[in-house]
Amino acid sequence: MKSLLNKTIWTISEKGVSISILVLRVGVSFSMLYLHGYPRLISFNEISSEFADPLGIGSPTSLGLVVFAEFFCSLLLIIGLFTRWSCIPLIITMMVATWVINEGKDFIFQEKSFVYLITYSSLFLSGGGYFSLDHLRSIQKKT
Repeated sequence: MKSLLNKTIWTISEKGVSISILVLRVGVSFSMLYLHGYPRLISFNEISSEFADPLGIGSPTSLGLVVFAEFFCSLLLIIGLFTRWSCIPLIITMMVATWVINEGKDFIFQEKSFVYLITYSSLFLSGGGYFSLDHLRSIQKKT
């Protein structure tokens, strides 16, 4: 019984891991794109002058970098293309949001960006998985 339990509950196939990565990658990236990146993209001109400038590079430039990360890099993550490279701007953006923009505030204000940071860091480590364009590109390179 114990051996049957170990085989059914504690083992997971490579495809199962890739399905988990797919769900995480698409779910979190769609959330970032739809709730954060897209609204900033469509209202870029209206909010660029008052957007936070935590790095001292100018509000429009800061907003442009955030839109690049939250919209375009999220789009790449959804389709699983350049997964690790796409995570880097998102990780940096979430680090700034967590520890610069929300510095000194209660953790409840940092929580969302911190969860995104953990997720993007995990995706950076794991890569896109089997169900990604990165995987298809790696197969084509081998042939």
